[in-house]
Amino acid sequence: MIIKTEEIPENVEKDSILEITSTKVNYFTHGFFKYPCKFIAQIPRWAILKYTKRGQLVLDPFAGSGTTLVEAILNDRNGLSVDFDNLSQLLCKTKTTLLSEKQIKILKKIVSTLFSAPQKKISFTPDLHNINHWFPKENIDNLLILKSNIESIFNDVKDEDIYNFLLVCFASIIKKCSYTDNTSPKPYVSSRIKKQPQAVKTAFHKAFDTYIKNVEEYLSYKAGHCRILSDDARNINAPKFEGKVDLAITSPPYINAFDYVRSLRLENSWLGYYGDSNITEIKKKQVGTETVPSKIYSNEIAKTYIAKLDEVIKKIYKKDKKRAYIVWKFFEDMRKSFKEVNKLLKKDAHYIVVVGNSKIRGFDVPTHELLIEIAEDSGYKLENIFSYVIKNRYLRIPRSGRGGFIANDWVIDLQKSNG
Repeated sequence: MIIKTEEIPENVEKDSILEITSTKVNYFTHGFFKYPCKFIAQIPRWAILKYTKRGQLVLDPFAGSGTTLVEAILNDRNGLSVDFDNLSQLLCKTKTTLLSEKQIKILKKIVSTLFSAPQKKISFTPDLHNINHWFPKENIDNLLILKSNIESIFNDVKDEDIYNFLLVCFASIIKKCSYTDNTSPKPYVSSRIKKQPQAVKTAFHKAFDTYIKNVEEYLSYKAGHCRILSDDARNINAPKFEGKVDLAITSPPYINAFDYVRSLRLENSWLGYYGDSNITEIKKKQVGTETVPSKIYSNEIAKTYIAKLDEVIKKIYKKDKKRAYIVWKFFEDMRKSFKEVNKLLKKDAHYIVVVGNSKIRGFDVPTHELLIEIAEDSGYKLENIFSYVIKNRYLRIPRSGRGGFIANDWVIDLQKSNG
């Protein structure tokens, strides 16, 4: 039976299925940038209010667009983030920054100058092969002008908060101003349905006005702070925070189901973070990456000593050696991450992990069950588990039936069990 609720109750019955009915999702900075596979804000808010007090530390080792961190600072906790992607780091910093009245006044004053002719010759070019396939020439020219002027403003005002806010507004319009399909999270130009890209100036001003209005509502708000700890959840290396974190909450990547690097390729190219010339190297940094040389997966895959997992990998291996290796590597990476987070948590602190199960080469991979076993081997005990119905995950690519349909996310409530 599905239990409908606007907010997650403090105490949730084990194995229950919730349907979150609240539609309030874009308050403060939650609506900044359309990030794929975001998990709902109600999960971190529930855990933060249940397990922490004001001023305490909340960690997200797969921070993504910063949903956990935004809820942490809004509830006057302090956030710690880990993510390998530069765009994710930009979003985490920007979305957890409360702009001052003075900064908002400066932004409102300079926004009218952002499409003026640049004072210097534009030297930046996004690292995109066949850029005219993705964008009309007029939009390319206007995006270059806008990017150049944002850089010039930073040189003038020397305010990183203002600069980051403008960069997020800029990143949020890239796909809207391109030929890419609106319903696909991955960059894809449909040959069947011709899209009319939005004009750059119109799209930017609309994003700017919406975002400014949202942050203005929180001018007098008392909030916590956030900082980036690391870019690798498998090797966080933050001795200053060992045994200091009061709560960890995350939604790790799906196995073999979503390529964040490819999905965010256009935005990262325009921001100058990475592009087509080095995207393969960036992909290798992902947990769950599919960029694997054949010499690695052609050999026999090592045992995980989790009986159910080894059996699943064995079945997949007979059909597809590469996919079998990807599954093995995902869980081994998660084992490393569990241990890293464990080092940072206080004694008896909780770690909330939100995951969906997968179907790979026709075989069900019960990710939540397998992660629980790995967590229990890594210094945790299971406190509770329940699931909620996914309503809008911005993940509409069926992968020709190969990826499976993920209807529910599992919320695994773990507690640190060792000292």
